[in-house]
Amino acid sequence: MPPTPPVDPENVEFVIFARSKKLPQWFPVSITKGGSGANLLVKSLETEWGRTLYSNTLVQNIGRSIYAEKEQIINMIKNSNSMMRDAKDFEFGFKIRDRSDPKAWMFPTADLIILPAENELGGTVIDNIQAFLGQASAAVPAAPQ
Repeated sequence: MPPTPPVDPENVEFVIFARSKKLPQWFPVSITKGGSGANLLVKSLETEWGRTLYSNTLVQNIGRSIYAEKEQIINMIKNSNSMMRDAKDFEFGFKIRDRSDPKAWMFPTADLIILPAENELGGTVIDNIQAFLGQASAAVPAAPQ
């Protein structure tokens, strides 16, 4: 059993998991701490309105962070886990660490969020707003001359 890292009392923590697409078992990769922005985002997800507006934002932000370091993460997984040495295709996921049960950090639970493939991740909030505005302006008919 790996040691249980201490819980950060001020910042939300995300546990990153990975698995081979051919194996059903998830393996913990690391714990990463969010800052004030992540704290606000996770807090907003406690309401239905917040989940509607911001659930994809959390997935996109964590996904972009993981995919930016994808090769290093895969190398680390292959070096530390003999079952994964020959794996070719990986899938990633994360969960928000439960402060009330710190020892459960390494277990993939029902609240594990599986990240979409890198090419399906979607754009940033600004990209989405720009796309929306572009679609809205294209739908407006030109003024008669």
